[in-house]
Amino acid sequence: MSNKIDILTIGDSCIDQLMRIDDGSAQEESIGGSREICFIHGTKIPVQTFEISIAGNAVNVAVGTSRLGLKTYVYSEIGDDMNADKVISELKAHGVNTNYCIRNKGTLTDIHPIIVYGNDRTIFIYHAPRQYKVQKWPVPKWLYYSSIGRDFEAFQDVLINYVKQNPSIGVAFNPGTFHIKAGLDSIRNFLSVTHILLLNKEEAQGLVGENPLEDLHQKLRGLGPKMTVITDGENGSSASDGNEFVQTPIFNREQTIVDKTGAGDAYSSGFLSAIYHNKPLKEAIVWGSINSSSVIRKVGAINGLNTKEELENLLNRS
Repeated sequence: MSNKIDILTIGDSCIDQLMRIDDGSAQEESIGGSREICFIHGTKIPVQTFEISIAGNAVNVAVGTSRLGLKTYVYSEIGDDMNADKVISELKAHGVNTNYCIRNKGTLTDIHPIIVYGNDRTIFIYHAPRQYKVQKWPVPKWLYYSSIGRDFEAFQDVLINYVKQNPSIGVAFNPGTFHIKAGLDSIRNFLSVTHILLLNKEEAQGLVGENPLEDLHQKLRGLGPKMTVITDGENGSSASDGNEFVQTPIFNREQTIVDKTGAGDAYSSGFLSAIYHNKPLKEAIVWGSINSSSVIRKVGAINGLNTKEELENLLNRS
């Protein structure tokens, strides 16, 4: 059997616990342009539906790219409990290689409670302390690096050296919560070896300030990435490689949104798979948009992910 890896995803894995709250169970306000919901502390809030799903940026993108035809491995430092068993077994069921899901004895797998209210969600994020190390995995064609916990800098420095020693690797970077919170200086060195940077608009503005969209791309590419991708919710998405700037609206705008969990990861897996399959930039952002649109029609981050055949059928009908 070939040891070739099309894409290696790196990041924390977790279990999402999704609780859909009835619209009448909370008070809703708009404060400073932000939508806020309020529960009365000390009461019991009825949960309309409850679902459990494996998750984490690296996990979601691994499942997404595997379903889109890539030979995918995931490297994640995980707990050593029944939830870790669930993560590994479900990844395997989706065709993802889990040889580098490393169990940390005596620790629990991360759990992210998620409140789904209306057509959006609020995620409570916890990343247990983990010691990531570059493993002796076969050299991948693409490497996708995303959300890990605090004190990520030491591993990141080693990962940069690994990338420099293997210049054939394409590097995709989707900064996670702690990357963004730590600020630009903490990830500037990784941006210098990044080929594709994937962000939402708020994250992009947090790194380089508020600018017109094309300027946002230009300023981000000035930090090192050769290609930048920006998603902007209902306003669609855009990408730039310095030679070409492309945009696309969201796909199937009229369909009902059920749960936005995993929308960004679905987009990333669609976009990266299109690039792997040598699709032009304009088509790559459409792949991302279609995959994201499919995920938000179902509860959870992976339930709506398309196969390559399903995605291409949707593309042909659009």
